[in-house]
Amino acid sequence: MSDSLKRTKLFDDVAGLITAKIRDEVWTAGQKIPSEVLLADLFCVSRDTVRTAIKVLQSEGILISRPGSGTYVSEEAEALLETRAFVRIMADPENLSDLIHTRYILEPELACLAAKKARPAEAEELLQCVDRMEEYKDRDHLMARGFDFHRTLARITHNKVLYGFYQSLESQLRGLRVLDSLTLAIYLSGIEEHRRIAEAIAGRNGALARELMREHLRKDYQNYLDDTPGTSSHFSC
Repeated sequence: MSDSLKRTKLFDDVAGLITAKIRDEVWTAGQKIPSEVLLADLFCVSRDTVRTAIKVLQSEGILISRPGSGTYVSEEAEALLETRAFVRIMADPENLSDLIHTRYILEPELACLAAKKARPAEAEELLQCVDRMEEYKDRDHLMARGFDFHRTLARITHNKVLYGFYQSLESQLRGLRVLDSLTLAIYLSGIEEHRRIAEAIAGRNGALARELMREHLRKDYQNYLDDTPGTSSHFSC
């Protein structure tokens, strides 16, 4: 890749080139990067463009400024760049099938874990999510209440990492409008499916909760899961 840039929004391009050098470990955590003058020469842009790019990366926590010393790669830069790259992968419509398969693998295990970890009041909260579904007869509200149910289920596993990952996954799937093609009849029949899952969790039957969730997801995403075994179990419960 040439360091010379000819496109608009040059500061974004320069920021991209700087982060590429960090990813390639040309500049590593804690290391001082070249001065604005040297970077301007390296990338064939103005010093103002370099300064703007550096400010952008500082605001993102990738670079830090030390007055009187210079600009350094932050200790968190690698993790931040990996996270940013992961978010881009999740947001790419070309990876939709992978997102759905990930949910199909993950959420049955969340249901199993919730059956083990949820407190009685939290299991009741999940059942109340189903009660709220029954108040509506239109797709938009039922879809929203369904996401409330699944988000609550992930939360009551008491695993912050899994909960955070599920929230990211759900956000991307909602943004890609995956479930817009489902009919009202499917949403209405899904109410009872959600209730059975919630009851299995309240009864601390993890194996049943897992299997019911797997069946529920397979129905919703059947067009994407044709190559996924319906009875595989990826973790123990």
